[in-house]
Amino acid sequence: MLNKSKIISTFASFFIILGLSGCASKQTNTEKPLWASDETIESVYPNAVYIARIGYATSSTAAASMAEAELVSYFSHTVHSQVKASQVMTDSKKSGQESNGSDSKVSRKIERTVNVDSMQELFDVHKTQAWFDRQNKKYICCAYIKRADAFKLYEGSVSQAKNVFRTFYDKAAAEKDPLEKLELLLACKEPGEAYLESLQISRLLNPNKESAFAGDRKYVEGLDAEIDGCRKNCRMYVRASNEEGGKLIPCVIKIIKGQALYVGESAKDSPYELLIDLDMGKIVHGETLTCQPELSISIRLNGSDSADKLSYQKSLAKQSGFTEAQAFVDRKILASAEEELKASLGEELKKVFGN
Repeated sequence: MLNKSKIISTFASFFIILGLSGCASKQTNTEKPLWASDETIESVYPNAVYIARIGYATSSTAAASMAEAELVSYFSHTVHSQVKASQVMTDSKKSGQESNGSDSKVSRKIERTVNVDSMQELFDVHKTQAWFDRQNKKYICCAYIKRADAFKLYEGSVSQAKNVFRTFYDKAAAEKDPLEKLELLLACKEPGEAYLESLQISRLLNPNKESAFAGDRKYVEGLDAEIDGCRKNCRMYVRASNEEGGKLIPCVIKIIKGQALYVGESAKDSPYELLIDLDMGKIVHGETLTCQPELSISIRLNGSDSADKLSYQKSLAKQSGFTEAQAFVDRKILASAEEELKASLGEELKKVFGN
């Protein structure tokens, strides 16, 4: 009888414990997790250690996707803001302007770099099990990354971006020819933007670790000023090979300055020479003449027989008239040459100087 009582007592205790356990489990499932609210998420995923964002949807799968999308949005917006702030500071130092419009391009680059498809690969994103909010009839999920782990994964991308930029920049720094140097500095722009972007993402992940890679930031942020300085070193002395071409010098100088380029006062203080040649192409037929004028402009290092940096050649409109009215024909050719220069020389200079 005693043994039977003990058995009954044991089974009763077991079922009581099982019942309490079931109640506790059910209660835990209905209570809102701390990570499911912006007000309490910090207690589960402190910002110093994690980056976490919450997503809401009518299904658990959609809630997980929304949480990851929120994480992506946070990265894109924050990194873009940091890059834009850096650009504003750089432009302000350079010219007092707030922005040169490049931030929109950077924004598009960031959106392509940090997107839902690449987020998991870049940063090892984790997600909680979705919790159903009965009151609002929505699932809630939290997507999060651990800063230290994410930086370890991303560190290789930062190193690669740095190495690519330095490959371009070191080559530019070693170049002595001002125009060649300018071309190489302009080629630094795109890898420089990519490196700056990676630094900003690194700063967002782990500011303490990012500082180890930030030594080259000054070269990227100072690139525009260095390019402007290099353009100043590309001063051109403008001259003509003949009298007809000499009449085009004021027009050419105006176009050069309109491209924010520099004209030297003399050949001595100008590393480059811009030579104008206007061949009137005159053929006399008794009392009449026909002209097939050719206009050419070249830029090369002063006192050098090196290849031309610019070779600009244009065939102008054919002209004809009486030999007695030759001055009138000359004026028409000159007007045609000026019109052609205004229409096309600026674009050709941009190809050389990158404006």
